[in-house]
Amino acid sequence: MLAGAVLLLLVAGSVGAATAKRRTAVEARVVARPRPAAAAVPAPVATSSAAAVPLSTATFSPTKPPVAAALAGCPVPPGTPQPAPPPPWHPSVLVPDSALPPVSAPSPWHPDLAPLAGKGMWIWEWPDTDGGNAAAVVAQAVRAGLHQLWVRVGDSKDGFYGAAELDALVPAAHAAGLAVIAWGFPYLYDPVGDARWTAQILAWRDPAGQGVDGYSADLEEPTEGVDMTARRAAVYLELVRRLAGNLPVVATVYPPGRSAYPYSAMAPYVDAFAPMIYWECTDPGADVAADVAQLARLRPVDVIGQAFNLAGEGGRAVSPSGAEIDEFLSAAVRSGAIGASFWVWQSATPQEWAALSSFSWP
Repeated sequence: MLAGAVLLLLVAGSVGAATAKRRTAVEARVVARPRPAAAAVPAPVATSSAAAVPLSTATFSPTKPPVAAALAGCPVPPGTPQPAPPPPWHPSVLVPDSALPPVSAPSPWHPDLAPLAGKGMWIWEWPDTDGGNAAAVVAQAVRAGLHQLWVRVGDSKDGFYGAAELDALVPAAHAAGLAVIAWGFPYLYDPVGDARWTAQILAWRDPAGQGVDGYSADLEEPTEGVDMTARRAAVYLELVRRLAGNLPVVATVYPPGRSAYPYSAMAPYVDAFAPMIYWECTDPGADVAADVAQLARLRPVDVIGQAFNLAGEGGRAVSPSGAEIDEFLSAAVRSGAIGASFWVWQSATPQEWAALSSFSWP
């Protein structure tokens, strides 16, 4: 009943969804810029059936293991200095902290984490993903042995804009035994407003009454225009938790070895962390082992690997090899990750697809 009341309140206050999409810097970023740790918010203890959450003792090392072997295209040769990029977009109005609602412990919930298990692929720009052909996307996913598709459907700028994508993809994916995890990009300038368009995602249903199989919030840093604080993340995620009921909620985050993040403030409201482990010129296996070991103390971990290159941004111009993809997946299994997915469908190479297809998740 509480979730239904919150859903009605948030949907009633939501704005019309736009269809325009915009490019964000997450597609081009490999190494997160370090910043001071966010101020901690007293975090209530989570009460789901997921792993225990030792919130008060969570500390993370800022270092990474050394590179185990040279990778093609590494080290990146010095390039021509590039002009500074334009400032990232962000909402024009910042709701002050004093106007934010308090956070409290969520009611007990019982998530089914099966949709997050195994292999997956992230979808960003639907028209550039096999031409937006849902049948082709599903067929490719089945050939690769994928278990879930992560599809972007909303953000703070345009609200929930992905209904047409879900209309096409979800029935076809479910018919093939694939899960669909919707994801959105909250900028947290107005965490309650962000929860309004998220409510629309969670309320979406196809003609057969089926919804998405989970929701992931892409929780970025100030370098991407986000007002990332422990308080704002907790306010947003608490509302999403109430709306989601038993549906899995995932926090997509920067990996702990490269960033100081309010993981402990997020953990009471989510079922898993999905760190973006884009290794570029480090050892993918070592990165996975380090990040899973640290985040798994809070919640189960579903790692995100690199299926793109940074040639256009002055970084490593060579896409990860099939061997790198295989090592990333192998390390995910060894480290106890519940699943592993890759960013991003539209730039994955045939060699990367072949490695992903040939790897059998146990």
